[in-house]
Amino acid sequence: MQQTIQRRPHSVAVSNGNGHSNGDISREQRRAERREAKLKRENKSGKRRVKRRKGLDPVSVAIASFAAFTVIGLCVYKMMHSSKSDPVKAFGQKLQHQARTTKESVVKKLRGVKYLIPESMKHIGCKAAWYASLREEYDATYPKDDERSLAWVDAERKKLGVYTQHAAALTEYDIHNCPEYPPKNYPIQWPVLDVLKNWPPDDPNPHKEIYQGLCIFDYRTELHKANNYREKELPFIVRDDPAAARTAERWGDAEYMKRLLMGEEDTMRRTEYSPNNHFMYWVDRRPKNVKKQKWKEINDRRKNGEDVHDGHGRGDQEEMAEEMKEMAELKELKVQLQVAKELADENPQDEEAAAEVERLQKAVKKTKDLVDQERLENWEPPTENLRMTYLDWLGHANITDPDNLGPDNPHWYFRLIGCGKMGEHTEDGSCDKGSSEWLFDELTYFQPREGDERPFYMINPKKQQGIHCRFGMKGVIAENHFDLSRNAINVLYGQRRYILAHPNQCNNMNLLPKGHPSARHSAVDWSDPDLEDYPTFENARVNEIVMQPGDVLYLPTNWFHYIISLGLNFQCNTRSGGQNLYRKEITDCGF
Repeated sequence: MQQTIQRRPHSVAVSNGNGHSNGDISREQRRAERREAKLKRENKSGKRRVKRRKGLDPVSVAIASFAAFTVIGLCVYKMMHSSKSDPVKAFGQKLQHQARTTKESVVKKLRGVKYLIPESMKHIGCKAAWYASLREEYDATYPKDDERSLAWVDAERKKLGVYTQHAAALTEYDIHNCPEYPPKNYPIQWPVLDVLKNWPPDDPNPHKEIYQGLCIFDYRTELHKANNYREKELPFIVRDDPAAARTAERWGDAEYMKRLLMGEEDTMRRTEYSPNNHFMYWVDRRPKNVKKQKWKEINDRRKNGEDVHDGHGRGDQEEMAEEMKEMAELKELKVQLQVAKELADENPQDEEAAAEVERLQKAVKKTKDLVDQERLENWEPPTENLRMTYLDWLGHANITDPDNLGPDNPHWYFRLIGCGKMGEHTEDGSCDKGSSEWLFDELTYFQPREGDERPFYMINPKKQQGIHCRFGMKGVIAENHFDLSRNAINVLYGQRRYILAHPNQCNNMNLLPKGHPSARHSAVDWSDPDLEDYPTFENARVNEIVMQPGDVLYLPTNWFHYIISLGLNFQCNTRSGGQNLYRKEITDCGF
């Protein structure tokens, strides 16, 4: 049986031999229709069919070949005559660099994102495009190379000077090769007056022989030792941490710091002013109307062209001594009142006991009012809190004229704060105006990572209170004080002298008491101690250490520290919880 084949309307008909196909149009006509339809489509889309050439003009080939060989020859000639190294080696390095750059470029395009800063955290740090671009540029300038970075900090230490033990500063252990576990009486301490006489605080010029009692551990080979000392809550120095060395090397580049602090983030940051070289933390407890009136007086004088500040220095030792006596009397009255209340509670029918409570309550109130009144009348802020840019501060601080660097000349202290998880939802930097969240990308070893990724310096990441940096000018003194949490302190540029003391020295430090605007700080001016008003100070025992780029100091809770800037310097620290090991010593001291 013959099958009937159904053809598609545009399929080609089979010819019956005479050029026709059972009444259908010819094959040639169909081809003509298809060519015409294709031309219409091409004209409609604007595309033109280009006929491929079967060959190239020989003259054109010759010209192109000559041009290519000329370019190659010029490149080789330039490479051979400009490179100081072996030209073959230089050519190989150039090829490697091009291959690496091409690979990085391809990977970057495939990611479709901006430069990923090495070791950055997902939710903490700076996510701005300007910072990623800056880091991309300088990470190429200073690619990760631990040996190069460690060599850089070593060269900086040699340039700044090597410090050795004073002849009178004998220790039972080698501070550069300490035992596995803390020896007895570690760290060794010496009479404070001997240390200050050897190197007076007002002299920021290096004295090479010092009273050093702290061990210095190499991060690469002695971290297990450092951990043993830390478990005992004792201070020490970690040196040659490659991560800290990398940051120090980068921060040692003046142009990088300028662009980091003045580029897209040209921000007015916290700066402290003092009329002399002494800086002391304070909390203004004056009533709002008193503070407002003081600021109005200062602003009026400034409008009249006066160069006036609200910072007044650390205060007079004699006045502080009188105030401390009055506060001691108030404290004693409060103790007597507490005892009288307990006695009255035990004998509710005793009228004399009740009368004694009433008498002491009046005495406490009268004494407290007198102390508060005198504090309001006599106290003035030691420093003035300002806002300025990094370059403005640098203009004040980076001076070399000795006539402008004496202890009685103005000094300036520049500050940075990276908020991190300092409080609820502070990762955006809301803890401080002009915060510098990129500090968590710069100092990766201070990041609040947990588990196996926890940095050595972070004891309790959940208790971290941000990263704080202080840039000091030569001669700046941060007065002796203790903090209520453990500290990891990193010097990244320049050098600082730290004088440390165990919490058991608290009673010899003559601290300004609780309630004072500068509580926890020593009332004694270490530059010129008044032993008549503070006779116990000469019994204090201390040791010292000069920190240089890359050094990290572990400072346990409640340890005293007095800091002197020996030149322009950058220092950052972070806190990660506290420890109650020395609580008794501090409590017995009134805190």
